[in-house]
Amino acid sequence: MSISLSAVWSQVEKLILDGISVIPVRDKDDEESGRVAKTPFGSWKRYQEKPIGKSELWALMEHHKTEAVGIVCGKVSGNLEAIDIDVKYRGGIDAILFQDIKTIYPELFVKLRIHKTPSGGWHILYRVSDGTIPGNLKLAGREATEQELEERPKNKTYNFIETRGEGGYVLCPPSLGYEVSKDRPIPILTWEERCSLISLCETYNEVIKIAPAYKPTKSESEYYTENPWDHFNGSCNPVEFLKEFGWEEFKSNGHFIWFTRPGKTKGVSASWNVEKRIFYIFTSSTELEASKGYHPVTVLAELKFAGDKRATYQYLVSCGFGKVKPSIEKAVVKKRATAGQPIPSNFSHHAKAQFESIRETLEQDHPYGLFWEQDEEDKFTISREGIYQVSAGLGFKTFNGDIVQIIGNIIYKRTERYYYDSLKDYIREEDANLYEDICNAYESFIQRAGSFTITRLNEIDKNLILSDTKDNAYKLYKNGYLSIDANDINFCSYDMMDRFIWDHNIQKRDYRYGADGKYIEYVKLAVTDFNQAKKILGYLAHEFKDETTGYIIVLTEQCPDPKQGGGSGKNVFCNLLKLTTTYTSKPGSQAKFDEKFFQSWNGQKIFGISDVPKNFDFAFLKEPSTGSFIWKKLFKDEVEVDVKDAPKFIVQTNFSYDNTDGGLARRIIPLEFTDFFTKAGGLDVYFNAHFPNEWDENDYAGYDNLIATSIQEWIAGGRKLVATELTNTGWQKQWEQTFGHATSFVLNSWEDWTVKGFITNEEFKKTMEAYYNDNHVHKTYWPSSAKLNLAIKAYADHNKISYITDKKIRFVNGEFKCRLFGEVDIDAIRAGGSDSPF
Repeated sequence: MSISLSAVWSQVEKLILDGISVIPVRDKDDEESGRVAKTPFGSWKRYQEKPIGKSELWALMEHHKTEAVGIVCGKVSGNLEAIDIDVKYRGGIDAILFQDIKTIYPELFVKLRIHKTPSGGWHILYRVSDGTIPGNLKLAGREATEQELEERPKNKTYNFIETRGEGGYVLCPPSLGYEVSKDRPIPILTWEERCSLISLCETYNEVIKIAPAYKPTKSESEYYTENPWDHFNGSCNPVEFLKEFGWEEFKSNGHFIWFTRPGKTKGVSASWNVEKRIFYIFTSSTELEASKGYHPVTVLAELKFAGDKRATYQYLVSCGFGKVKPSIEKAVVKKRATAGQPIPSNFSHHAKAQFESIRETLEQDHPYGLFWEQDEEDKFTISREGIYQVSAGLGFKTFNGDIVQIIGNIIYKRTERYYYDSLKDYIREEDANLYEDICNAYESFIQRAGSFTITRLNEIDKNLILSDTKDNAYKLYKNGYLSIDANDINFCSYDMMDRFIWDHNIQKRDYRYGADGKYIEYVKLAVTDFNQAKKILGYLAHEFKDETTGYIIVLTEQCPDPKQGGGSGKNVFCNLLKLTTTYTSKPGSQAKFDEKFFQSWNGQKIFGISDVPKNFDFAFLKEPSTGSFIWKKLFKDEVEVDVKDAPKFIVQTNFSYDNTDGGLARRIIPLEFTDFFTKAGGLDVYFNAHFPNEWDENDYAGYDNLIATSIQEWIAGGRKLVATELTNTGWQKQWEQTFGHATSFVLNSWEDWTVKGFITNEEFKKTMEAYYNDNHVHKTYWPSSAKLNLAIKAYADHNKISYITDKKIRFVNGEFKCRLFGEVDIDAIRAGGSDSPF
């Protein structure tokens, strides 16, 4: 009889007593048969019809030497069905689904029995009282990624929510690490409750068969920048729209809106995907087909016009849907205004204003000359020099190869499309035929030479742009700007400004003096060292960088256990930097350490890496932090970014960092966060306000002045940061992360070593080997002698205890190399034993 089988048998027996058909499954891979763990032994079809008896099950499990069992779903187990949630194919779907079940069906959620799988997935178990359980169903899946397609070309989709029903089975506790997460008796649901749960799961399906969308005709495509079909699809209010046809909103969250069909008072009959703007129908009790996605305009056509496309189109136009091309609007406006005919209802407000004041619009002049010429054959050509002249008049220039526009003394970043459209808008020809001909010539020119034309625009003289220097910083607001140096903080009027300034650097608020507010209170509560936080803020907010200021700011937590961290305010600390400088970030878990690392960066002064994992490669940031780096812009060539244009780095982690690399240790400046806001339930709970949307003028004033004084102290302090000493918990977390398995041995042995004052190298080795063997640590993971010494030395230094290695001490029976801890009297050591150091 197997002792281990006896240990788990009581749990297996409970399943049998609950009327469940239980089958033995492999608890490990079988190399001889080629069958993997979790698979049944031989045919188990008969157990889909009649449960196995206890004696037979025991004998089979003992015969196959397994402790794992599976639950056979379907009628044989009392109409049992399981929902299988596989998070490896859709991270976070479990949290979303469970939260939505709690919100939408709270009375149902409390009844559910939930098991957790070893891979982090979940099984939801229930029985159905008044319906027949179908076979296994695929409820939600996603398209395969490019990497997945390369590895498995035939797998086009991956399902992350499925059912196990008639003919299916699932593993359950106590098998192979499966655990009971929500210990409730398996509930008995009505068929309606079961279908509601299934419909909710189908909501998250990303592989949806969508009813064919209405496509514009060729003439419509030429007429619109956005046709009425697409305009309606992109702008209709789904709740108000479906309400017209008797549907009611049931529940909603940030991702979905769920609806109840006409004739029902509650339950999920359809969903609205907020991001994709697609209705997904679950019910077969309406004119719409179940298990199919619909664009809003398709629903409109089916429910209001019985699928009549022409009637639907006329209705959309009469309601103002469809964005007509500006060139066509202008031509039609003039013709219809001249003929006394109304313009279509879906013309833009601008076109309607033109219709009312056509003569004023037609009399607009061209202040910077013309860039088109008409030859003797009435054909139009575009003048390159004319384009350059008009572009200069409109304020278009380039900066680092990108298009900008100067209006007054403010520089705006512009897209190529904006530039081309601005030149086209400049044409403003009164005669529609001439306008069309000019536009055609212009579009042809842009198609041939648009990109080259941009390269010929004048480059801004960078010396004419206001920017921070080594000794000065500037912060711009609507009502003026701050000039900051080591001695003064002065508020100045823009009347005194003699430089160009970037629009994105002007904060969309007025500057006011203030010395308190929510932000200052937040920083004082959030970090362990407010003065260090000010120095770091000053460094980050000062938009100047050279080789001497290449620090890597690391936001970590005082909390010793990373799993208990989070919610301390690190992310808020980073995001609030947007109120004073430019900031962008990327998730640390997605970081690939190659030329594409900076692809999401677009010149921002601060580059953040959030939620970095334990093994994050800080060494990758060493060179970019103090020197130039290669930047691969999306769809553009690689460029080398000079240190003065490179971003400053700020890294968030619930873990710590390895400081054994001297180069990194000099660059990394940690800022520890307390667990105050974690315990308080978050900033919004503590302050009863969202940061910064619900700040008042006093809060912004406190923020702006803390930033200003921090910059001033940073400059006055010589623009240097020094890593402050971590708290005890912060230090221990860093020590444990740096030295890994070495730390547990040190902590286990430290008291013995320090009390005794010494240990011989031979005894040290025996103790170490015994410790790791007793704790089942494979020899592969044993720390090296060098790493152990470094770990002990670091721990001793932190505890202010001297540590000496390889000290030779002669005893009666010989000389031994020893490790000494603290102030040790060697003569006393010798006197401690008659002839042995042991």
